[in-house]
Amino acid sequence: MIPFRLTPKRTSILLSFAFVFIIIISAINNSIIQDSSWLTELVSEVGDKEGDGVESRILHQVVQIMPEDKPMLKIVHLDLKGAPPKLSYLRHLLPLLAKAGCNALLVEYEDMFPYHGILKNISAKNAYSQQQVMNFLSWCHDLGMEVIPLVQTFGHLEFVLKLEEFRYLREVDEFPQEICPSNSNSLSVIQEMLRQVLSIHRTAKYIHIGCDEVYHLAMCNLCVKRQIDSREIFVSHVKSVAEFLKLSYPGITPLIWDDMMRSWSPQFLSSTPLGNLVEPVVWVYTDNIERLVPHYIWYWYTRTFTNIWIAGAFKGATTSTSVLPDMRNHFENQKSWLRFISKSTKSARGYVLTGWSRYDHFASLCELLPPSVPSLLLNLIFISSKKSEADEKIFKKWRELMKCSPSVDLTFDSETPESRALAMCSFGGMDAYALMNNYLTLKNRVDWLHTYLTERDGWMTPYNVKYNFTSPMRILDSFKSKNGENILKEVEIIRNETVKILSNYYDIFTVQEWIEQRLEPLQTKMNALTTQIEILNNIRTWPRRPLTLR
Repeated sequence: MIPFRLTPKRTSILLSFAFVFIIIISAINNSIIQDSSWLTELVSEVGDKEGDGVESRILHQVVQIMPEDKPMLKIVHLDLKGAPPKLSYLRHLLPLLAKAGCNALLVEYEDMFPYHGILKNISAKNAYSQQQVMNFLSWCHDLGMEVIPLVQTFGHLEFVLKLEEFRYLREVDEFPQEICPSNSNSLSVIQEMLRQVLSIHRTAKYIHIGCDEVYHLAMCNLCVKRQIDSREIFVSHVKSVAEFLKLSYPGITPLIWDDMMRSWSPQFLSSTPLGNLVEPVVWVYTDNIERLVPHYIWYWYTRTFTNIWIAGAFKGATTSTSVLPDMRNHFENQKSWLRFISKSTKSARGYVLTGWSRYDHFASLCELLPPSVPSLLLNLIFISSKKSEADEKIFKKWRELMKCSPSVDLTFDSETPESRALAMCSFGGMDAYALMNNYLTLKNRVDWLHTYLTERDGWMTPYNVKYNFTSPMRILDSFKSKNGENILKEVEIIRNETVKILSNYYDIFTVQEWIEQRLEPLQTKMNALTTQIEILNNIRTWPRRPLTLR
């Protein structure tokens, strides 16, 4: 008889089955355990340290058995790609979000997740460590927040496909956006990404698999040879990813962005298996939801899918170079969404407030998170409020959470922009908000000065510069009278302030990127002016006219 040796691996498996047994018995006795965190801790201590084995899969099943009330999730989207906020800042921010009504986070790590093994190079060099991610998840758990990881699995895979080692997986070689769904290695890479993410997010009930803006479909030779249209290729790929998740992690529900399905006919949508595999997140960032999601589309979504999720925006949806959110537009976006779903017979399972940091992996930074906190809190309070609550009550809570002076009458109509009123508040990120306003003011002054000297004033136009033909007195007087010397000093001052303030929220790489994208162009523009003024000022003789025939 071969003796049975109780290895750590077998101990972990036995414990996992014991957990299932305890929960089932507890359910029968109407005394179901409410907190599953102890399961995570025990399973992580024994057995599979990577978390992608039997224990991890059993734990996901156990969490699915756990009872849950299903109020609408109020979800804040954290877009981390290429600009990771310091965890010390996120730890300070999370309780504030919870007070405003947030009970879940949609975390889009992109290249900030600590991938390892064959995927190690898709992580940025300043990515979070595994321990940092686990600490973050622990803080969220303590606040009662669900964490929904977002892993792109079709489009927006630039952070993977930009690399030489994964170039062969592109749908179109020139554009590293989409992975080829017909390449057998594509699914292997995606599955490994999902495994590694879920090995840390062990109690996740949902995972978002992206699938938005897949601009290039059925274009490579492998896809063309399949002789099916682009919609069927899309469905086939999503089905493969979703079935992998359903089989490997039965307790998890995959979510996808809805935009690729929005143009499909009801007949085609109904004929696909997606209704049993995924749940759509319908995203619209305007103040007219019905224009982009007509009621017949919503109706067929409700007929096809078990649950529907919706998404508005609190930042990152105006222009790809915006510095501060347009709070009024984002507020109107949420108003439109709430009016829209109030007419529906089916409520939304979750409401996501998206906050994009970049429009894609290659784009420059748009609105940063800390100065966008006023927009985030206002919209979060609004979607979490009762239907009967008036705007006045919502604005009152907004002022309270931002620790504004009692004398501040903070509404959209108090001033435009709201900078002076918000200056009397002390929320975490106030200094960054003030910095962004100072930058915008300074940028306007630099742009105005440059335009005045080179276009409106008649002594430093491109013609004058081309022929070195001007009045030095005039250009010196214009530069001084329009405060050019002060503006030049202010550009240098704000650079130093930027390093000091943004370093409270971001690492030095993100701070330097923001400076290079925003402040260095101002410095370059001012340096060009002063250099040209110096050249023109040193000329002592000038030619006879006509100048153009020399």
